[in-house]
Amino acid sequence: MHLSRFVLWLAMVEAGGIASGCSSPATVSSGTDSDGEAKPDSLDGSRGDSTAAPGSSKDASVSSMDAGSDSSASSDAEGRADAQPGDATAVPTDASTDAPTDAGDTAAPGVRIVARSALGTTSGAVRFSWPGVSIQGRFAGTQVSANLDDGNNANRFTVAVDNGTPTTVTTTSATTLLLASGLTDGSHDLVIWRNTEASIGVTEFMGLSGFGTGGGLSSPAAAPNRRLEVVGDSLSVGAGVEGDAACPNGINAYTNNYLAYGSVAARAVGADVSTIAWSGIGVYRNYDGSTTDTMPVRYPYAIPNDDTPWNFSLYQPDVVVINLGTNDFGQGDPGTPYEDAYVAFVQTIRSKYANAYFILIDMYGGIRLTRVNDVVAALKSGGETKVEVVSVSSAQNNLGCNQHPNVAGQAAMGQVLAASLQALMGW
Repeated sequence: MHLSRFVLWLAMVEAGGIASGCSSPATVSSGTDSDGEAKPDSLDGSRGDSTAAPGSSKDASVSSMDAGSDSSASSDAEGRADAQPGDATAVPTDASTDAPTDAGDTAAPGVRIVARSALGTTSGAVRFSWPGVSIQGRFAGTQVSANLDDGNNANRFTVAVDNGTPTTVTTTSATTLLLASGLTDGSHDLVIWRNTEASIGVTEFMGLSGFGTGGGLSSPAAAPNRRLEVVGDSLSVGAGVEGDAACPNGINAYTNNYLAYGSVAARAVGADVSTIAWSGIGVYRNYDGSTTDTMPVRYPYAIPNDDTPWNFSLYQPDVVVINLGTNDFGQGDPGTPYEDAYVAFVQTIRSKYANAYFILIDMYGGIRLTRVNDVVAALKSGGETKVEVVSVSSAQNNLGCNQHPNVAGQAAMGQVLAASLQALMGW
């Protein structure tokens, strides 16, 4: 099995398996900068990003636990297999056999994991922690559960069956989590989407089970041929999106990446999306003013909690959306060091993705927009041809927790981004 291939395929130890890959706009200003631009009363750090300062990753130890099973599901219906991270569909193959490179192949039962992940601590398991990692599958039956080890992290996941109304489930210390029940007996498409911050902790996924009598996994739907990567801070995480100014239970209780603008845009244009976002982080300096553990430092990792490296060949996006700067400006205009760091970061990403287009997001206009335009100008003078600025300043609002955009604000931002993607890429 060649780890350097764009698609890594899974050797099956049991039938089933895992493959991994990876409203109208409203503007609310609660203050102004010295240049008169609208900004929140407090920027990213006091928006709840202090729950995980960029320099303090939560310990992400994951214990080895057995996959749960349902007595009503036949043993060959368990969605568990030896896994390698990649964006593909599991195929039953000898470990020495080369697999097709088409990420959309669906040769055998399995699930597709979109976005960054790594091998788990148990056979057939996959670990992940970045927000927005999604597990996509198809099964027959009347119910479905996930087999996972999340410790006591209490990570939250959006669950959508057959593109129906999404629900939210929260992990417990148990290793079997019921996702849906009472379904019509038949074939169903399933999406499980991590809502919470990477800093909350690592999740280890072992498969799907408990489909009901006679149920089991089928081949998942083929992967789309459109891929996004979103790189950013709490705004890209979707921090506080489901809350309001009161935010009584803290920002993490209202964070939902499924509702973040990048996820909204991806669904609108029918694309996979990988989100690399961490609250409080900047490209040059973080909200607390530190210049350690900035996004260029965290970016290379599949699991940022324990510095597990990522193989960039596994997920090659068509478009990279970068939304960084809110925290860099947390203590005032960061000046040319911000521009220089931003240019260098984009160039680093370009070295990973030869063909990607870059969209740099402007959140608030004013001097922030000036700085981002300077970044684009510097990149173009250096020979970069695939980069532009998209402003969401007229779409964002500060009505969620700790001055973050709420559901309407994130949706409006997502609509702006989707329209730009459609115009730029013909999607």
